[in-house]
Amino acid sequence: MTRGVVAILLGLLGFGSLAGAEELFKARLTGDQEVPAVETGTTGRFEILVNKDATAGEYTLRVDSGVRITQSHFHCAPAGVNGPIIVFLAGFRPEGWDVDGKWVSNATITDDNVILKTTPCGATLAAILEQARLGNVYVNVHSVAHPGGVVRGQLEPTGAN
Repeated sequence: MTRGVVAILLGLLGFGSLAGAEELFKARLTGDQEVPAVETGTTGRFEILVNKDATAGEYTLRVDSGVRITQSHFHCAPAGVNGPIIVFLAGFRPEGWDVDGKWVSNATITDDNVILKTTPCGATLAAILEQARLGNVYVNVHSVAHPGGVVRGQLEPTGAN
């Protein structure tokens, strides 16, 4: 069902807008989105379903053909630019994990998980998600072979595709 159809249905049911509904954000992770680009067989997907107040989100991180994966984060920067870590998603394990499929699931992010509150992305999950809508947040997965990142993807609301 498209977002427009959902909005019409919610309007007919007496809801003013989608602002009160949960929102889904996704990122498709590939090596060519890294800066500099990385040649790799590793890929990934990240999804987070955020509550209506944008105070918490439950996420799943999948990494396919991931060899010696060490950690994963949200970073604050647009595509093509490296930025600081703002939220830890998984890790750190110096020797890495061999991952092929679902790596983290049913995990939750809240405002308490924002580790660097002095970036342009803000100090709360709501502020970070607003910056994601503007294209300024990316998901990065790091490996032993590529400590700066093996796969990366911009976090986007599902309607942004």
